[in-house]
Amino acid sequence: MSIAWLGYPQVVLAFWGPLAVIAGWHAAKPVVRRLPPRERFLLAVLVSMTPFLAMSVPYLPESPLRDAVPWRAPLAWGISNPVFVGADDLLTVVAGEVLLLLFVLPIASLAASFALGFAQVVRGARRVAALMPERCDDLWLVRSGEKVACTVGLFRLRIVLDRSTAESAAAAAIIEHERAHARARHPLWIFVATCLLRAWWWIPGKHAVLAEVRLSAELWADERARAALGAPAVARALRAQIDAVAGWDLVRAGTGFLDPHVELVRRAHALAAPPKSLPVWRAWAVRAVAALAAGLVVVLL
Repeated sequence: MSIAWLGYPQVVLAFWGPLAVIAGWHAAKPVVRRLPPRERFLLAVLVSMTPFLAMSVPYLPESPLRDAVPWRAPLAWGISNPVFVGADDLLTVVAGEVLLLLFVLPIASLAASFALGFAQVVRGARRVAALMPERCDDLWLVRSGEKVACTVGLFRLRIVLDRSTAESAAAAAIIEHERAHARARHPLWIFVATCLLRAWWWIPGKHAVLAEVRLSAELWADERARAALGAPAVARALRAQIDAVAGWDLVRAGTGFLDPHVELVRRAHALAAPPKSLPVWRAWAVRAVAALAAGLVVVLL
């Protein structure tokens, strides 16, 4: 049996491709961390989506790319390998079953991951509904003995605060922070990135990408709040969160924290430093290069 099956499309799309994308992101991480939060967030989300987009490219037998990229498989029609049917070599038969598994596994994992994600969103929505929120302009206020401050939902976003937080001295900065999440639709993008990365559970290093998605979203919202209200106001709000984080009820349907203490400390360090910014043309250049790189990976895998 030849080891050529290691280069079969099923293996490339299910293993080598995602592994290369995650490894490339880790290699570029020192450079990425010097970028403003918005570009960091966009890059991390793009990395999370690239393996799925590569899987989704259909087989186009009349396309000139078929000759240029001969390993493009008919994924849209279903990948199978009739060469292995009826083979007598045990290893060849096992390889055939592995290839079939590598076709089915990513699709099944994606379906299960998104089903779990929607279940978590529904559970979070029910938790918010149980608090009986009352609308006040673009905010939803709840009476709760615990601290609540989050942006929930996917398409119809709600900013939920408990009344004591809404009446505190840090309220303006917290509200501006959550409005930044809502304007950028961070909960939706984090939901998509989480479901896609969770689906590749056999690929190492993906948790760091998800952590970057969440951290950069928080840094982005902090930066917007600082631009609107000034660094001291955001610092006071952040200090209040650090002091009270153990008692906060962070609804899972919101943007949330991976590790509240570590993430809040990183946000404090970022707030203490001068804000990062790029000229408009350079910011768009970063996004264009990232989109081009992702497009090449999607087409060439």
